[in-house]
Amino acid sequence: MQLKIRNLEKYYGQFQALSDVNLDVGDEEFVCLLGPSGCGKTTLLRIIAGLEPYNAGTLELAGKDLSSVGAQNRGFGIVFQSYSLFQHMTAAENIGYGLRIRKIPPAERTAKVQKLMELVHLQSFSQRYPYQLSGGQQQRVAIARALAVEPALLLLDEPLSALDARVRNDLRLEIRDVQRRLRIPTIMVTHDQEEALIMADKIVCMNAGKIEQIGTPKEIYSRPRTRFVADFVGISNFLTPQLAQSVLPELGSQAPDAQHLLALRPEDISVSISDDAQARITQASFLGNVTRLTVDLGETTLLAESHHSQALQTGDRVAISVAADAGVWVQA
Repeated sequence: MQLKIRNLEKYYGQFQALSDVNLDVGDEEFVCLLGPSGCGKTTLLRIIAGLEPYNAGTLELAGKDLSSVGAQNRGFGIVFQSYSLFQHMTAAENIGYGLRIRKIPPAERTAKVQKLMELVHLQSFSQRYPYQLSGGQQQRVAIARALAVEPALLLLDEPLSALDARVRNDLRLEIRDVQRRLRIPTIMVTHDQEEALIMADKIVCMNAGKIEQIGTPKEIYSRPRTRFVADFVGISNFLTPQLAQSVLPELGSQAPDAQHLLALRPEDISVSISDDAQARITQASFLGNVTRLTVDLGETTLLAESHHSQALQTGDRVAISVAADAGVWVQA
């Protein structure tokens, strides 16, 4: 079932929260709405869920207009950041709640709950109450509960942000695996760029109520169109056309116009010790697999990365170089 959003607008009084939003979500697609706090991503998710009205535009699922369809009748599964489990119910009872209110026969309900508990690796925890479960286990229950009613669309509102780093890393892979196996189209809100790059088929990068760019994780990272996208997804050095030609003359590409900047990733910059060079390392930060270097070129500073093939440290004189096709020109 394809979700189509066209020219969507949302106001809170005089404040425009969403402006001219256009988005397609295809069958089996995992889409991440990515952006900083206040960019409109959660507002968009709530509109899709039917929890918020909108002021203009259209919202369709499989060709059906959703404007007059209430949240309870859209057939969507929703998982929030705050688990929202029923504290007086066991894990199994929470998962089966939606099936019970739909009057699914007990035997069928029990079988489905058992299958879902296996899917989210909670077979041994069916009779535990939420307070007896870890945060990650509670979120697994919330996800299984949303999946139990066989939703036409799964909506995830920053479901992992309350979890610690190790649990979050494990659960993001599990969610993606479950989504692929069940083939349910999914939209997830996140402000975590790594989460979006790992999980999404398609990333919708949002800023100030607008969509800045839509693309695959590789497209968003390797070919950002604007300074915002290049800066929010990963780390970039930004050089004006004049500065790019001055400090990195080997770059062969030319700026489309003066309103563009060259976005250059730290991993695209090669650094080598050279006693005659004018450039100097002013900071070296050890990050485990790489060392991030701040290099002062006089006219500007650049961030570069070294993979420990040579011992570079603060104070070293260095030469820098890039491939002729490195970097991408973005709108300033």
